[in-house]
Amino acid sequence: MTAIVLAPIDITDIETTKKVFEAAVAQTKALEADLYVMTVVPDIVSGLDWRYAIRGETGGSAEFDMSKVVSECLEKLNQIVSEHTPAGMTVKTIVRHGSVYEQVLDVAEEIKADQIVMGAHRPGLGDFLLGPNTARIVRHATCSVNVIRI
Repeated sequence: MTAIVLAPIDITDIETTKKVFEAAVAQTKALEADLYVMTVVPDIVSGLDWRYAIRGETGGSAEFDMSKVVSECLEKLNQIVSEHTPAGMTVKTIVRHGSVYEQVLDVAEEIKADQIVMGAHRPGLGDFLLGPNTARIVRHATCSVNVIRI
């Protein structure tokens, strides 16, 4: 059975993405594994009426179609993966919408990941008060988690 490596990345942070992707590729080669790269479109901040904020309106009641945002993120993710994938390697891409840590943990379970390779910034005050996604994933993952300090 082939091992599976999951690399969650933030497509808006290219520097971190490159470092995480390089580490994930190295780990994938070492394990002779399959590589999945994912990104998560995070939830909109609660308390904000996002239907209006996204459209720039103050009235109306039409729902915003998140599938458009997810589709755009998939295009960007595929572009990043194609630019950084070594020749001969196949990488599968996944985009989810919701809570970052919950979606990463769900995908890891679904694909039966053997390892998660992800980045972590130096913590700020907000991280200590709210708990960063990386810490939650490390605590709750059922597989090994390799954290790349950025």
